[in-house]
Amino acid sequence: MVVGIVAEYNPFHNGHKLQIDYAKSVLGAKQVLVAMSGSFTQRGEIACFDKYTRAKAALVNGVDIVFEIPTIFATSSAREFSSAGVQLLACTGVVDTLLFSAECDDKDLFIESAQKLVDLEKSGQLDSEINYYISNGLSYATARAKALKAFLPEEIISSPNNILGVEYCRYIISNNLKMNIEIMKRQGNGYNDLSLSGELSSASSIREHYKLSHSFDAVPEAALDIYSNETFMYDNDVSPMLHYKLLTTDSFASYLDCSSDLSDRIKNNIKDFVNYKQFCEKLKTKNIEYSRISRVLCHILLGITSDDFKQAKENGYINYLRMLGFSKNGSSLLAAIKENNNVPLLTSPKADLVSEFDIISSNIYQAILTSKTGTGFPNEYTRKFTLNNINNSNKQA
Repeated sequence: MVVGIVAEYNPFHNGHKLQIDYAKSVLGAKQVLVAMSGSFTQRGEIACFDKYTRAKAALVNGVDIVFEIPTIFATSSAREFSSAGVQLLACTGVVDTLLFSAECDDKDLFIESAQKLVDLEKSGQLDSEINYYISNGLSYATARAKALKAFLPEEIISSPNNILGVEYCRYIISNNLKMNIEIMKRQGNGYNDLSLSGELSSASSIREHYKLSHSFDAVPEAALDIYSNETFMYDNDVSPMLHYKLLTTDSFASYLDCSSDLSDRIKNNIKDFVNYKQFCEKLKTKNIEYSRISRVLCHILLGITSDDFKQAKENGYINYLRMLGFSKNGSSLLAAIKENNNVPLLTSPKADLVSEFDIISSNIYQAILTSKTGTGFPNEYTRKFTLNNINNSNKQA
């Protein structure tokens, strides 16, 4: 069995380690492959550590190969993030089982809900319900959430992890992928809970705790050793670059997820910009949630337009497998991946294959990191691929 996981590891923590343990010791996985976001996350925020550091933390804790989800989807909605992640794992040609963690671990309920979602979309019934709420002034995300409540069990749509799980299953079903699903019941505090809850705490709470104490709790020792030598990135570290981009742009309506109303709202409030988080809060309204604004500002910073996204999606989500690292145990799969995958396998970027946004996001991350540390870092084209000497074959984590 080869298990695939879609993740952000922002940062990798004890809950993630528990999931890798579950894959190998309970499910009996020989290898665990991960599709991971790169320099920016699904909420539109800069990742707390660079993608190579986060990949290495995962590899020393039992993951066998880490691939990067293309930036244009890694910073998109939960639906598109999950679709791209699953498609990436399917493109390896070796992943036979998708594992995710959720508050509900009723596999049948997830599959039934996902099938219901597929049927609703085919019939147009879901779109009709969504359009009704939009006509009453709600944003698309809020309208879709309300529409889902009318059709799916409350137990399923009660948390972000459950919703992601349904989206994983929906994509598998709608694309007839030969991929089983397994669910590990989530433990510890909630996805958005900012307070630490012991050894199993959310990534959000771990990041917030670090901002106050400059120390990590609830992360594996092997990951802590890696983090201690790297630079932590704060949400507001993007503020100067973002502020400049906002000041030098006439209209924002063409950027992904940005409506004309939100574009006007951004333009009218630029004079009050202090930093990224403050500006997100200022732009937030009853019908425009913080996470959407955060993603829009990220898309403006990276230059991702709605047309760019449409084209990338029409091209099938995944056009290459960008590998960020592999263990000795994972190396045994490389030949099979090269034989069975239907897109190129890359260990370093190639200008004619890799999305410009993957390069742009990495360059922006590197520039901010250099500004913070006063130290230069290799760019995407010169960075050497050095993570393949990790030996985790005898670990269960």
